[in-house]
Amino acid sequence: GSRLGSIRSSPAVVAATPPLMSRKGSSTHPPPKVTSIGRHLFCAGFSASLASGITAPLDVIRIRRQLFGSFTASQSSIFCYYQSPSASRKASASGLDIVKKTFNQQGVQGFWTGYSSEAIRQWTYGCARIGLHRVFSGKLAEAQGAPLELHQLVGCAALSGILAVPLQIPFDKIKIRQIKDTWHSGNSRYKNVFHGLSSLRACPEFGHDFRKVLPAAMVRTVVGNVAGIGTYDVLKQNVGPKLELSKTTSTLLFSVVASCCNTLCMAPLDSLRNRIIASPNRYTSITVAVVKIIREEGPLGFYRGASVTASANWIHNFTILNVCEIAGSMIDKASRNSK
Repeated sequence: GSRLGSIRSSPAVVAATPPLMSRKGSSTHPPPKVTSIGRHLFCAGFSASLASGITAPLDVIRIRRQLFGSFTASQSSIFCYYQSPSASRKASASGLDIVKKTFNQQGVQGFWTGYSSEAIRQWTYGCARIGLHRVFSGKLAEAQGAPLELHQLVGCAALSGILAVPLQIPFDKIKIRQIKDTWHSGNSRYKNVFHGLSSLRACPEFGHDFRKVLPAAMVRTVVGNVAGIGTYDVLKQNVGPKLELSKTTSTLLFSVVASCCNTLCMAPLDSLRNRIIASPNRYTSITVAVVKIIREEGPLGFYRGASVTASANWIHNFTILNVCEIAGSMIDKASRNSK
């Protein structure tokens, strides 16, 4: 008996003994489940709202550049059905002109015009777009017990983008109108985001305008999700193990590549969506918008303000991917330490 006890307590035997297992086959102190819905939604909302705060000045510049660039523009189309000034003018505003006028008219805070709408937008739309993709892809991988194929990752990114779009449009309308209203008069028709939501709810044209912009917003979000989030997951899953990089290095490298893909795809779609939101009476559908832009401005009309748009989209996507990873790691560590 004493000999058996000494064998059981020997270092070799103790080292080879597996950890205690629960009835489900996991250790008594398992790491948090990768597909925790709350974890993914929080990380998505936090990272997206933080990224939007960083890129808010670029958003103000790019939206004003897209709407008030050096092309003929009618103020009645700019202000849509809420205001109808009759004068038409030649709008000529470079990126530098927009920066100067924004600062002179509104001060530094002018570069964060509409951010309250954007922050709430990211805690709803951003949560769904990014968080649901992580939940869908994680649950699917768990169910099949193997990494996802390319078409599965693309499908999860596209589906989450589709589900998120209806949450995006009301906040986009409010933000874009706040940005363009203050360009001319210095005052917005909306006192705040809640006043904006109330106004849209009471506006009989909003439902019609919602349906007008939905296709463009759907295409933009699905393409952005696949290019920005799906590409990152594909690289991390299929290329990362072969390179044998640290987690930090692989996250930085793959987020750079994915953000470049996102930027290349998003510029024309971003401009198209913003115009339909800002001028639903002028651009009555995605097809009409495409035809009018090409006819009046040429193909380069889709890339008005593209340099600022590209910078904003790249920084936004890069920040989301890295902050998501950091926040997720911190939550996992805190959860393990609490057990």
